[in-house]
Amino acid sequence: MGDPRSDDFVVRDVTPEHAALRWTFIHPELRFRLKETAGLNFEMRFVLADVTFKVTGPVTVSCAIEGQPLGSLRCDRAGEYRFAKPVPAQWLSTDKEVHVTFSAEPRWVSPEDGNQLGFLLRSAGFVRTAAGDAR
Repeated sequence: MGDPRSDDFVVRDVTPEHAALRWTFIHPELRFRLKETAGLNFEMRFVLADVTFKVTGPVTVSCAIEGQPLGSLRCDRAGEYRFAKPVPAQWLSTDKEVHVTFSAEPRWVSPEDGNQLGFLLRSAGFVRTAAGDAR
């Protein structure tokens, strides 16, 4: 997320600073252009911050590709996490942007202004699975 080009992938609800970690809000959404659709995993790395986890407790982070639920991960502690799932090729396209949305439940709510924070996003994208990978 610290790459200067990372803003090209953000649609909404991700903080704009170019830092290694960027906060997500209520409806974080990213977009990607793909050169191929077969044999891809969607992977993201993220952090649940100590400061928010102390209030929320366990958080479930979910991911959807083009509105199709890809999966979720229950996070029972503050710290770093990796989410990785194979994506059905029929969900993807090389002709248009592919949109990925996330949710975090529960989100941390600021007592001062009501702003809601989900998680700190480190990286996200589509990666080719290894040959013969049955994941």
